[in-house]
Amino acid sequence: MSTLSEILQRRARLVAEAEAQRRAISEGIAGCRSVLFVADRAIAWARLLRASSYLVVAAATAITVLRPRLALGWGARLLMLWRVGRFLYDVIKPKTSDRASG
Repeated sequence: MSTLSEILQRRARLVAEAEAQRRAISEGIAGCRSVLFVADRAIAWARLLRASSYLVVAAATAITVLRPRLALGWGARLLMLWRVGRFLYDVIKPKTSDRASG
């Protein structure tokens, strides 16, 4: 009988530890909630824009025709953002592929 009671005590201790760990993880994630919300919205917008790329082209064309100076300024910013993103992707990609194979 003592073996069964030891198992039950150990189980109760492990359940309590698991609950404490779950609580700690949820508190840690709560601090990131706003960042995760913004990232989720950005991914949703990216999917929408990717699915309806004709709208993006139509809007860009309209802005270019109506406000060429605005289009030129934003075009330069987007080009810089694209180049920085590609650079960061090229820097990070080899490290993630090394980690996955090793």
